[in-house]
Amino acid sequence: MTSNQQRAALQRQIWQIANDVRGSVDGWDFKQYVLGTLFYRFISENFASYIEGGDDSINYAELPDSVITADIKDDAIKTKGYFIYPTQLFAKIAASANTNESLNTDLASIFAAIERSANGYPSEHDIKGLFADFDTTSNRLGNTVKEKNARLAAVLKGVAELDFGHFDASHIDLFGDAYEFLISNYAANAGKSGGEFFTPQHVSKLIAQLAMHKQTSVNKIYDPACGSGSLLLQAKKHFAAHIIEDGFFGQEINHTTYNLARMNMFLHNINYDKFNVQLGNTLIDPHFGVDKPFDAIVSNPPYSVKWIGSDDPTLINDERFAPAGVLAPKSKADFAFVLHALSYLSSKGRAAIVCFPGIFYRSGAEQKIRQYLVDNNYVETVISLAPNLFYGTTIAVNILVLSKHKTDTTTQFIDASSLFKKETNNNVLLDAHIEQIMQAFDSKMNVAHFAQSVPFEKVAASDYNLSVSNYIEVRDNREVVDIAKLNAELKTTVAKIDHLRKDIDATVAEIEGEELAGGMSGRNFLDKLLDGVDVKWKTLRELTLPTINIKWREANRTYRYIDLTSVNIETKTITETPEVTHSNAPSRAQKLVEKDDVIFATTRPAQQRYCLIDDEYAGEVASTGYCVLRAKKAEVLPKWILHWIASSDFKAYVEEHQSGSAYPAISDAKVKDFKIPIPCPENPKKSLESQAEIVRILDAFTAIKTELTTELTTELTIRKKQYEYYRDLLLKLPRSEEVIA
Repeated sequence: MTSNQQRAALQRQIWQIANDVRGSVDGWDFKQYVLGTLFYRFISENFASYIEGGDDSINYAELPDSVITADIKDDAIKTKGYFIYPTQLFAKIAASANTNESLNTDLASIFAAIERSANGYPSEHDIKGLFADFDTTSNRLGNTVKEKNARLAAVLKGVAELDFGHFDASHIDLFGDAYEFLISNYAANAGKSGGEFFTPQHVSKLIAQLAMHKQTSVNKIYDPACGSGSLLLQAKKHFAAHIIEDGFFGQEINHTTYNLARMNMFLHNINYDKFNVQLGNTLIDPHFGVDKPFDAIVSNPPYSVKWIGSDDPTLINDERFAPAGVLAPKSKADFAFVLHALSYLSSKGRAAIVCFPGIFYRSGAEQKIRQYLVDNNYVETVISLAPNLFYGTTIAVNILVLSKHKTDTTTQFIDASSLFKKETNNNVLLDAHIEQIMQAFDSKMNVAHFAQSVPFEKVAASDYNLSVSNYIEVRDNREVVDIAKLNAELKTTVAKIDHLRKDIDATVAEIEGEELAGGMSGRNFLDKLLDGVDVKWKTLRELTLPTINIKWREANRTYRYIDLTSVNIETKTITETPEVTHSNAPSRAQKLVEKDDVIFATTRPAQQRYCLIDDEYAGEVASTGYCVLRAKKAEVLPKWILHWIASSDFKAYVEEHQSGSAYPAISDAKVKDFKIPIPCPENPKKSLESQAEIVRILDAFTAIKTELTTELTTELTIRKKQYEYYRDLLLKLPRSEEVIA
C-alpha cells in the first residue's frame, strides 16, 4: 500500500471510529474526546520513544514507575516539556480500559499529572490546560459512571486500533495528518462555527506561500487569529525547518480552539520551545509585543465581527491603529486585524490575510484606512478567490498581501475567482491553481482578465477602491454560435425525434391491438400470449434464492462497494463505487452480489433506487441498505422482477408498508412478501417465454423513452441557443454614430 493509500485508509478508519463512538452525541460536541485521545496516544508514544532512545532492549511501557529517578524526570521535562510515567502511557490505559471501573477518574488524574509535571519549567505555559476540554465527568459521555467509562473505553480502543506503524518520521506525519483530517471534517460538518477555527489546507497552502515567497529564512511566523493552528502548520509543511528560525507564534480567543492549536503543534512534532500560542483577544489584549517584528504573518481572522473600537478612547492612540488616524468601525473589525498585522510585520516581511470583500470598497473609516495603506505603499497584492472555498460561508473572499519592502508604487490585482474544482460540499483550490496564482504574484506581469498591476495614481483616483473587479475586466465567456451548424444540428435532432416517436407509436399499436405486419397484436397480444393458461401470484420470497454476506476476515482482495448513493435514480445504473478492503470497509458493506441480481434500496424506498447487476459488478459487495433479489431462473426472469419493482403496484405497496417519517424504510422481509404474477406456472418453459415477450416490449419501450428524453433535451438546448442568437441579431440596431446619413 502506498503512503497516500495508507493515509486515505487511515482517514476513513478514524472518521468511522469518530462517528461510531460518539453514539447520539453531536460530532461537534464530541470532538475534544476523539482529538484529545489521539493527542494522548501521540505524546505517550513520542515520550516512550524519547526515553528508549532507539535501544530495542528497552520497553518503557514495561518498566516500573519506581525506576524513574528525579534526574531522569528533570532531564526529560527540560527536553520534552512534560513527563509521563510508564503506568500512565496510553497503551497501558487502553489495554485495560474495558474492565477498568474507575477509567474516567484515572484518565482525569493522568491528564492532571501530565500537565502538573511541567510546573516550574519553561514549558509550563505550553502544557497547562491542554486537557481542560477532555471532561471525563461530562454527561455527553453518559448519565452514569458505567456509561461514561464505556464511551471512554470505546474511544481509547478505536484510537488504539489505528495503525500508525513504528514511531519514526513517517509515523509522526501520519499522526499530524490524522489530527488535521479530523479537525477539517469536524469543521466541515459544523458549518459556520467550523469555519471560525479551521482554514482548509488548500487555502492555507496558498496563504503560506504568499507570506513566505522568496524568503530564504524568516525569524518567526505569526498568526494573530490562529484558530487550530492550520495556517501556521502549512508553513512548516511546505518549507524546510531551518527556514523558520525561531518558531511559530499565534493568539486565539476561544479556549477550546486554543487547546486544539497547542495539541496540533505537538502532533506535528513542534517542540514546546519552538512554538508560543497565547489565549486572548488580539485586538484589545495583544501578546508578543516584545517578540515582534515578524518576517511572515498569515491570518484568516473572523469576518466583520464587532469590537469595542471607538468606545475605547485609548485605542486611537494605540501604536497599531494610530498611524491610520482612524479606527475600524465597531461593527466590522476586519481592518483592525489588518492594521494589527501590519504593525507586527518586519521591514523585510509579508503578511497574507484573508479578508471579507466589502472592506475593499466601502466608504467611511474603511476608505480612510485603505488610503493610509495605499499612500504608504503597503498593499502589494489583492487576490479575489472563488466562492465556497471555506467552511461555514459561500462568500468569495479576498487575500490581502501587505509588504514593507515594495520596489515600486503599483498595486497588483489578481482575479482567481474562476480557479477551483467543485467537490461535494465545497470548492477546492488544486495545486495547479495555486501555482498559477503564485506565478502571477511573482512576475507581477499583466495577464488579460487575470492579473493587473495598477499605478498608484489610478487607485487614488478610484477613491482607493481595492476591489479586484474595479481593475480587471471580466472575460467574455459567451459562446460564439455558428448558426448554420446549429440549424443543421437541430434538423438532425428533430428527424431523430420523429423517428423515435414512430417507434413508440408502433410499440403502442402492438400493445393496443392495431394490426401490424407479421405479429400478433392488440389486447390480443396479452390474450393470445396467455390464451388458456393459468396465472399464479407468488411472493418474491418464493421466486428468489438466499444470498450470503461477505466474511471480511477471510476476504483477501479489494472490493467495489455499492453504497446507497452508487445507484443513479434516473438511469438505474451504478455510477461511483469506492474501493474497500477488510481494513477500511464500512460496517454496512456486507451483501455479496452476483450477475443478474436485482438490488432495491430499502432506505427512502420512494426514491425508487434499484438496478440489475451486470458483469462489471458481479462479485462485488453492496450495502445492507439494499434488498438483494436473486431470481430462481428456472421459474422467473431477473428482468421480470426488475420491471415489477418499477411498477406502480410495487410503489403503492412500498408506501403502505414503509415505516419512519424522517428516514422512511421498508424491511427486506416486507419487500419479499410482495407478490408478482407467474404465467403458466405448470409449464416453466412456456412461462419464461411469456415473461420474455412482455419484457421484450417493456425493454424496447424503456430504451425508446430514454433516447427520446435525451433528444428532446438536446432540442431544447439547441432551441435556446437559436433563440438567443436571433434575439441578439434582431436587437443589434446601429448606434447613432454608425447611422449612415
